[in-house]
Amino acid sequence: MKRTVGLVAILLCTLGALQADESQEATSGYTYSCWPNGWRKNANDQSADVFGIETSVYGFSLDVADFSKVKMGLLDNPESYEQALDHKAEKLASLPRAEFVIELELDGQRYQVETCQAGQSERPGHLYAARLWESGRYVQHYDFQGLVFRNAKGETLDCGAVLDLVAWPGTLTLTASVSVSKSYEKASLRMMMKSEAGKWERRLSVENGWRQGQQKSLTMTCDLASSGKIGSKSRGSNTGVSVQSPDGKPLPVRFDPKKNCYVASVKRLRRDWREGYTDIRNYDEFAITVNETDSKTPVPFLLDMRPPANVTGLCPILCDEEGRPTGIPVQLSKNWHDQSMGPYFMPYALLPADKSRTYLLRVAYGFYGTLPSASHAQLSLLGYANRKAGNGRWDQLAIGCWGETICFDMDMSLVDIAITDIRMLMTRNGARGRKWGWTEAGWGGDWLNIADASQRKYFWTDLKTAYLAHGPCLTDVKYDGYYGANREVDFAAQVQTLRTDDYARTFQKLSYTFTRDVAAKHISLYKLGRTRNYQTPRIAYGNGDGLLAEQAVHESVRKGESFLDPVELTGVAPHWVAFVGASETTNQRAKANGYRALIVRRYEAEIAGEIYHQPTISAAVHADSPANLDVELLPPAGIRQFSRGDRIELDLELITLPRVAEDYYGPNDAFRKHLAEKPNSWETTYREAKGNDLGVTVSGGTLLRKYPLIVQTQEPEITVDIKGGVGAVPIRFEGLSSNQDYHLYRIDDGKRLKLDQSVHGNDFWQTDYDAATNTFKMSFNLPLDGFDESQWVLLKE
Repeated sequence: MKRTVGLVAILLCTLGALQADESQEATSGYTYSCWPNGWRKNANDQSADVFGIETSVYGFSLDVADFSKVKMGLLDNPESYEQALDHKAEKLASLPRAEFVIELELDGQRYQVETCQAGQSERPGHLYAARLWESGRYVQHYDFQGLVFRNAKGETLDCGAVLDLVAWPGTLTLTASVSVSKSYEKASLRMMMKSEAGKWERRLSVENGWRQGQQKSLTMTCDLASSGKIGSKSRGSNTGVSVQSPDGKPLPVRFDPKKNCYVASVKRLRRDWREGYTDIRNYDEFAITVNETDSKTPVPFLLDMRPPANVTGLCPILCDEEGRPTGIPVQLSKNWHDQSMGPYFMPYALLPADKSRTYLLRVAYGFYGTLPSASHAQLSLLGYANRKAGNGRWDQLAIGCWGETICFDMDMSLVDIAITDIRMLMTRNGARGRKWGWTEAGWGGDWLNIADASQRKYFWTDLKTAYLAHGPCLTDVKYDGYYGANREVDFAAQVQTLRTDDYARTFQKLSYTFTRDVAAKHISLYKLGRTRNYQTPRIAYGNGDGLLAEQAVHESVRKGESFLDPVELTGVAPHWVAFVGASETTNQRAKANGYRALIVRRYEAEIAGEIYHQPTISAAVHADSPANLDVELLPPAGIRQFSRGDRIELDLELITLPRVAEDYYGPNDAFRKHLAEKPNSWETTYREAKGNDLGVTVSGGTLLRKYPLIVQTQEPEITVDIKGGVGAVPIRFEGLSSNQDYHLYRIDDGKRLKLDQSVHGNDFWQTDYDAATNTFKMSFNLPLDGFDESQWVLLKE
């Protein structure tokens, strides 16, 4: 796709190489939201349902059952978004008390909000009425349904009321919307917040009568930004933001007090290329011009797009006018479940305003350059099946834009496990099957699954999520919190996926550290299963040297039986287990489908002073007729007793694979050739396990991780020698001084061949800014199929 002359004409200023100090202002502000006592709880857990906001500037918490229990205060938080994970939600517990009032006066009678629907309903799904709209690095947007107003006599007002909450790094914006069930001649609505950090108050007077069914709204913004922090100063009269559509037409931009940001509205954008479920190789590109502000503070901005070209897979990238990624993050939030709103895409950003400049907001869908793009998004569940459940944090990963590749229910608001939908990449139903559609690879799984005598399952508490990189080359999202009502297990996870064209991979690094002595009635460290309507004809497992065993699953097995008793995987890592040839059993060929495999690249358990490196697996029969298995990764040697300080660390890779070559329609010839030669084979899993057990040496930097490849740079020239490699192997260089002027070369017979996977210009690498080190990261995807050995050089030129 080439940009038109009209688009070039509206690029009003030149954005040169963005230096680290210019990025710092836009990335030093951040926000988190969480439920410190957990969203889902055991029936015997009577802890309060506390909702929390933590930002780089302040903290706020609310007991949704009792609006008199509010806390708010300034925080001495680190500047780094990622570093703020380290203290989990602990700072919310020590916030000072505050006073929060939402009050109605109706014909002389006063009513005040005491609680909301989420604070009155029955567990376990009662918090569905505290609804998550958007959540990410910059903005937390929730609403609390069914506000309950009562007067001094305890009488409840018959009305409909909602509290909407939008948190930016330095501000908290609250909007109360009320509709009354009968008419009143004189009325007022008042909102007030009083805390050690300040006092804010707003009032709406209704002088000409409030009619039955009429809705009134009042918005109040609490500006908690201290000097030099990001608050509301960017709303000043000298601020200006203008946005141009891809065809050069101006888009309406307004300051929205309820969102507390500038909003550019994009409705039913006309494109000259096909949308929906097809191989979208074009981008939506919007030119955003920001004028210098008096305060120099970044400008809060939202592009409200309804609908995007395909909502199930997309990634926003803030670029300079030449399409070079700047490294300034853009929050990726979206929804496709609410029928009244339709699919929408909500990318938020804080745009530097130290000087006037123009950015290009590029939205990638199916492809980024020559390869399908990767994305990790916060997906709102509002509107999903109209259920009185859900509406919590749900993360959706995709490669391309042809449906999900994997999802995580991070509040466990809809189900009681972490992993939900698992799907395929570029797979169809045979040679004549439809391309570019949704697929199946089996449903469900879990991370730590533990029970004891008092808790049937340890659920999450204090869980925070850091969206470090949404894509499009290598995603990076971290989770940190605890398991258990008494915070018995300290927990951390990192989830990543990659830009590739062969099959879906999800990297999951998990860490469990026991903070108390625990006697577990049941424990598994990781699980694949709970899949309905699937059959598992064979299970195979092995190590870095090949196959250990392969077993056919006979139809004589019965649900609940143990098919594979705990077995230790011997030999050298990586270890692996695969549901070879598994397939869907109902709605024959309704969706393209295949099977899952798990690769254990690192397993380290330190228990009672002893260190274990050999994984243990077991497999139970989830369903019979036809037979379907679950597989669990277990602690070593049947251990069920844990002491404070015991720890378990896992480096896992989940892959989904087509059964035969004709089901794969992607362009990767090496993968297709392997499938043709080895259909329905354990060797496909082993190919990935062994082939990406890379041998890596680095000159001019330090190797931080072998796969995905992470290199800390130290010199202007960095050389990376790689043995092995399957597919488009992700590599990330950290510690770069600029977002520009770096080029990656492959050395071939002494000659430097520049890596260039671009299609529309500068569209094959990813840049991320690291506020902790005031440096940049650059990610690429190396085409390593066919190379036993390769050498790569990153140069600043």
